[in-house]
Formats: sequence, structure tokens, C-alpha cells
Amino acid sequence: MPLAALILAQGDTDVAPSSQPLLLTLGGQTLLERLAYQATRMGAAHIILCAGALPGGMVSALDRLKARGLDIALARSPREAADKLHPDENVLVYANVVFVQDEALSRMVGSGVPEMLTLPEPWGRDRFERIDATDNWAGVATLPASLIRETVAMLGEWAFAPTLIRRAVQQGVTRTPLALRDEAETDEIAPIIQDDLSGTARAIARHADVVADGVVERLALMPVLRRFAAWVSLKPVSSTMMAALALTLLAATVGLACLNQPIPAFALLIAASVTTLLTKLLGQTGVPEPKAMARLLDGRSLVLPIILISGAAYGFTGWKGQWATAIFALWLAVQMLITIHAARRGARLPHWRAGATGEALVLLVAYAAGWPMIGLVLILVHAVISQVWVQQKSLQA
Repeated sequence: MPLAALILAQGDTDVAPSSQPLLLTLGGQTLLERLAYQATRMGAAHIILCAGALPGGMVSALDRLKARGLDIALARSPREAADKLHPDENVLVYANVVFVQDEALSRMVGSGVPEMLTLPEPWGRDRFERIDATDNWAGVATLPASLIRETVAMLGEWAFAPTLIRRAVQQGVTRTPLALRDEAETDEIAPIIQDDLSGTARAIARHADVVADGVVERLALMPVLRRFAAWVSLKPVSSTMMAALALTLLAATVGLACLNQPIPAFALLIAASVTTLLTKLLGQTGVPEPKAMARLLDGRSLVLPIILISGAAYGFTGWKGQWATAIFALWLAVQMLITIHAARRGARLPHWRAGATGEALVLLVAYAAGWPMIGLVLILVHAVISQVWVQQKSLQA
């Protein structure tokens, strides 16, 4: 069944950004834009914004969405919004601004039955509509367009959103509790003033689905970077700016490797990995980096083998004592490339592997201490064990 999305804005006239949650800005975009992009990811074929008189900020947001290829239909009243819905559509309804994780929203949309997200009744009484003594409506629901059209036809002087959700409850809509740890999180998922956005940024960064490369990134870097990304997202820093910095660091890393400077190359590679992860986190908080930049950043796993191959080339042409180190460096680079190739063909890598950042850290310490062979042997053994694990899992599959 086709899906549409309906975003309900506050109906005040001459609404200022401070009193219109949809116009609050986080990560370089308004919350209206964020909801519109989420609805598109959920499969909404068209999106309707139901609002009264539009403030200038909302007009600008709609213009930006249209320039990026997302044209939102504007309805001045619930009746006009209902007229833009096909009777056979399912509708993803947002009652103003509510942040729900894509995974939870996708399950709700995919169920194919009328469903609404709820919170315990005492929670968020200043932000959410009370249904009964048990639940508050969390502000997001999937409802049939026919119910919306019927509600508009009988609306009279009643407020649209509360009337709609009460009629849905009367018709047996499925209630799904929204997974929150405590009442304080209600302020994070439903910001209504600028001061709420710091909590919202923390919530988004905490739940952002960013794939870390190995145990070092997952356990050591990501917890720190999630907190840092929440702070950065409130500043005039975009994921595109961070992606440009990450790509510059990666280019400098390759340049240093070509000049036979492995120690600063390993250090810059670690810095580039940190910046890449921060780019991904900021991209989920605000506007993602351009796709071309994202594809280049996805190739960062190739940089460490390049450093090793370059070092091996200098070792083979250098003095006698470097031959053994060069052989192990080249051997390790080949093993890394084999693992990268397997991963790109769908092989599942072990969760306990160090990852490129962890491997670069070990090699940095070994080279800086004057014992590169020890670092190369350790990482080579780690790479061989990882490959054996991958092969065993592929045979079991």
C-alpha cells in the first residue's frame, strides 16, 4: 500500500523560530527538513506540510528542500491536507517535531496496520497528547488516509491532531511503546525551544548508526566521538567540512608514505580515521556529506596497505638491514588487501579484529620505538588469524 507523510505544524500566525519547533536548527538544517528526509527514507511517495501562515524561515526551508529534489506539498488547513491524500494510502503522521529512530519507524511503517507510538501517561505532559490514564501519544502514527479524511469531515471546532488520534484509538489502533530509558528523554525527542537541542543532539549522536572498523574504533573512539559530535553539531560545522578535512588528512597520509615517512603517516591515518567517524556522526545529526565524498571516505581502509607497500619499496632499494622488514611489510599489505576484498564481497569480519585504526596504532608505536619488525609480525599474525576465521565462517554458511 502506498505511503504518504503528513507533518503538522503549529498553527500560530507570525510564528518565530523560537516558538515553532519545526524551525529550530540542528546540524545545519531545520527540524522540518530532517523530518522530511526521514519520511522519504521510510518510503513516503509524497509529503504534505499542514501549516497556517508561513514564517519566512519555513519558506526558506521548503525552498531548500525543493532545490535538493524534495518538493513538499503545502496545505493551509487539515481539510486541504486531506484533499491531497489518496483514500487508499497509509499516512505517516508527525504531530510537530518528534525524533524517532529509523529502525523503530521502519518497523511501524512495515507492519501495514494502523499504529501509534506511545509513552507512559505521566511522561512529557507538556509535550505530548494524553490518550487515557495509561498512555500519552508520542506524536507519530501510521494511519489510513480514509480515517484522516473522515476526521476532517466531522472536525467542526475541535483541534485536528487530538481528534484524529482519539478516533484512531476508538477504532483499535495498535499502541507501541517508544523505547525510552526515563522521562528526561522526552525533552530530547521532542524539542520545543532552542535550549532543548543540546539534549536532542546527544540523543541523536548516542543512537547514530555508524559502522566502526574494528574493536579499537568501536570501544575506544566511538563513545568519545559520540559525545563530541553532539557538541559540534550545535556549532556552524557541517559534515561536508569535516569530510573535506578527513580527505585532506588521507591525502597527506599517502603523500608522507610516498616520501618514506611511515611514523607521521601512521599518526595522520589515525587522525583521518577519527575525522571520518566524526563526519559520519555529524551526517546523521544534520545534512550528510556529498555522496562523492562518502565514497572516497569508504576507501580509507586501502590507505594502510599503501603505507606498507610504499615502505616495502623503499626497504627493497635501501640498505641490507631493511630487507626483512620490507618483506614482512609487503606480506602484511597483501594480507590486508585480501581481507578488504573479502569484506567488500560480503564476508563477515570478526568483531574482535583491531581494524585499520588499531593496526596503525600498533605499527606507529613499533616504528617509533625502533622495532618495526615486532609490530609487523604482530599485525601479520592478527591478519592471518582473521582470515582463517572468515574462511571458517564462510564454509559454515
